[in-house]
Amino acid sequence: MARRTKEEAQQTRERIMNTALDLFCRHGLAKTSLSDIAQAADLSRGAIYWHFKNKDELFASLWEELCAPLAQQLYACIDPAEADPLGRLRIFLREALHQVTTAPAHRQMFSLMFSLESMEGETHSLRAHMREQAQQFFRDLEATLNNAKQQGQLPPHTNTARCATLLHCTLDGYILNWMHFPERISLEQEADFLLDNLFALLRQTGGMHA
Repeated sequence: MARRTKEEAQQTRERIMNTALDLFCRHGLAKTSLSDIAQAADLSRGAIYWHFKNKDELFASLWEELCAPLAQQLYACIDPAEADPLGRLRIFLREALHQVTTAPAHRQMFSLMFSLESMEGETHSLRAHMREQAQQFFRDLEATLNNAKQQGQLPPHTNTARCATLLHCTLDGYILNWMHFPERISLEQEADFLLDNLFALLRQTGGMHA
């Protein structure tokens, strides 16, 4: 009985998250309330609060669950004992781009993420949380590039902070432009071209001088 209750709770949680993502994308984060989510999911507000204390926590949980399947690949990238950190990083980034282009939930979440900075009011704490997530991703990129430098995959003079910024900004920019101009950019087709050229640039220049 307890096992069934646990399974039902998990099903309810997934139902809430799926409904929330749909409403966030259709009406915007700021204009969607927990009451809206409860009504659309045919649940009580109490059921929502049983799983999430507020909308910010719900959104953050959505992001973390979508990122979870790729987490192990990223952990391998930042492992100092990894013999091929650049190879691992490329696999991770290629899969991330694939998910954004082929999985609607990933695309929807990225779209919401990019719109957070233009929102005001109640999203302040959420913006702060997601900025920290972005900062952590940057730190993970830099740690991976430091591993690559130690393994001789990047020049000894490599400025890893500058290179991590290059990767982060270029990838975000490509994704954002693909979302705005899908008729001009096929991210799935361009992904290998993008990554091959970025990694070639890193190997050749290492970010040049500090």
